[in-house]
Amino acid sequence: MSPSLAEANSTGSIGQAICIRTELAPTCVVVFRAHVLITLAVTALCPAFASAAPCPPSGANLTTIVQPLDGEPESQVTVSGALLEPSCEPTGQAESYSQQISCSDSAECAALHSNLAPGVWVHRIVGTQGSAIGQIQARRRLLLDATAGTHDISWPLFRSIARITNTDDSAECENCLRRALEATETSDKPMLIAFEATTKGDIVLFDGLPELVANNVTLDAVDFDGVPHRRTIDVNGLARAALRITGSNNHILGLRVTNVGGGSDMVLIDGPLANGNRIESVEIVGRALEVCERLGETGCVVRRQCVVPTRGSPRGDCGDDGIAVRDDAGIGDPNLLIDVDVSGAFDKGIKISEGGVAIIETSLIHDNSDGGVQSTLGGDATIRESVSEANRGTAGANGIAVNGPRVDTTIAATLETRGNLVRDNALRGISVRSLSRATLRDDFVCGNGSKENDAGFGIALLDAAGFSAFASVRGVAFVHNFDGGVLASGGSTGDFGDNQSPGSNAFAANGTSSSLEGAKNFRNLSTTLIPAIGNHWQGCGPTYACDTANVSSTDVLSTPNGVLTEPANPNALIRAPTIDAISPTFARAGDLVRIYGSGFDAVGFANQPGSSCSGLGRACTPGDPNCVFFNRQPAEIVAATPTMLVVRAPFTCVEPVKVAARTRRSRGYARSIFCTVPSP
Repeated sequence: MSPSLAEANSTGSIGQAICIRTELAPTCVVVFRAHVLITLAVTALCPAFASAAPCPPSGANLTTIVQPLDGEPESQVTVSGALLEPSCEPTGQAESYSQQISCSDSAECAALHSNLAPGVWVHRIVGTQGSAIGQIQARRRLLLDATAGTHDISWPLFRSIARITNTDDSAECENCLRRALEATETSDKPMLIAFEATTKGDIVLFDGLPELVANNVTLDAVDFDGVPHRRTIDVNGLARAALRITGSNNHILGLRVTNVGGGSDMVLIDGPLANGNRIESVEIVGRALEVCERLGETGCVVRRQCVVPTRGSPRGDCGDDGIAVRDDAGIGDPNLLIDVDVSGAFDKGIKISEGGVAIIETSLIHDNSDGGVQSTLGGDATIRESVSEANRGTAGANGIAVNGPRVDTTIAATLETRGNLVRDNALRGISVRSLSRATLRDDFVCGNGSKENDAGFGIALLDAAGFSAFASVRGVAFVHNFDGGVLASGGSTGDFGDNQSPGSNAFAANGTSSSLEGAKNFRNLSTTLIPAIGNHWQGCGPTYACDTANVSSTDVLSTPNGVLTEPANPNALIRAPTIDAISPTFARAGDLVRIYGSGFDAVGFANQPGSSCSGLGRACTPGDPNCVFFNRQPAEIVAATPTMLVVRAPFTCVEPVKVAARTRRSRGYARSIFCTVPSP
């Protein structure tokens, strides 16, 4: 029985759904964070395996692009691919391809592979001649039928290649990661560091690795089956970062990092020369997943002992941030963190500080000990379509935070967001504090706060150190947060919508667990009037007109200044919603898909009986406030704001399908097309 896997990529609170196709029958399991497996019905989370239809006759088209280097002699590579998991029943379509490509100088070389079976493939490149000798890389990609467009995959060539043939680490190790990093300073660029296909497992460090001071180095830890996280840097409790990057335009791909001790960040991008680096598909697992307390101090469990970090203990304690970007890193070109999974950091999952600049996309930041993502001390963070959830702690236990100017300056920390899920964090969902500036768009902020922490609001705008903060907020839902939806205090304020740019935010079901007196959806305790025009409110009621008097009395608490709420948008809309964009444009079964538009019922979503911050765990029923159909098949809705729905793809894409969305009372549907390859 040789199973193949198709990840459902479920980032909900239950865990990750994995579909296993065997000779007997398809089965689904859910991997919980406690490593418990539960078998589910195949059609619940693995619709891709239920009665697969025949593939369209055209098959998939793939263009393989090889990017040679200026001035290099002819290089020869073999590009190949193999079907791992069909998304339909092949009927004559090819299930593999292989082609030799020769390239020279700067002319881009390409090959078209046609009539491939749609599904998840592993694509590979093997260098056989010229500077490409020794280049062996692999990627997994989902291919759609040609009617959805032509896919492409690009393989850059390198001037020098270092291959890691073992996981040893010592002062004398050969063909090891340590020697490869040392070689980056003198090797020709661009340079590739790659692993032999059979070299997997943990690299347990005897001392800190050399920092990456060079530019244009790719460290590719994805294995020959296209799977990341099978090569691990185990820092062995040392007070050293697993990787410290001070150079530019480097690409770290597919690594797993764990067991950093002392007060060290796990991956550190540091200094004004560290620009344009890309950390992709990297998993960071800190030592603080199991938090403990000793003599009134918080620590982490190491080798079954509760260890509390101290300045005098350089080894064996808990580490610091998961990924840190600091000291003007990215000031020339932002550093990109994409598809990273960060958990167990003793402080923040990701911290952008002291003038650092970073863009975080499609990442999961969870179960860190004192907050998810923080931009602080003049840092600049952009966060898109990511999940920050279940981060713990006390004063810093926010899902996303922007906090304070750089030391001895008035350079504000900044934050820009779009399409994030910020849920079930121990304190605030989003904290904007002390000379910080935030621009928030289309985020779902739900279930933040706890009995142990005060001020568990969806968003808090707060003064500190004599400075005030400001946020512009559009299309964001604040629902089910423990103490309240919005809190503004001191001189800090926000723009939640005006007559020229209505807010289209939603405020509902906040503070139901709190003992705070008065309205809890929106509390303006600041010294300024806050505009909040064109929003959706719990107190509007279920009719086609908003009860604005009820909003003023039940949703808003304002002392001493006001909150402008009129005109407010009714929660029940006659007009159909609209769809402006879908991201990504195609997906596998269970993947999160964001539908951007307008007119969605976020208040109704928050008030559904049995609803949670991860949705209802089921697809549309007739009474649901929002419904989304992919070719008439309903999709589970995970989150809703007035301008965004987050759904799970009900099947793996094969060819273009129609998407239709409605609200409970709308007279019509929003329509769009899904399962398409984006244009280059």
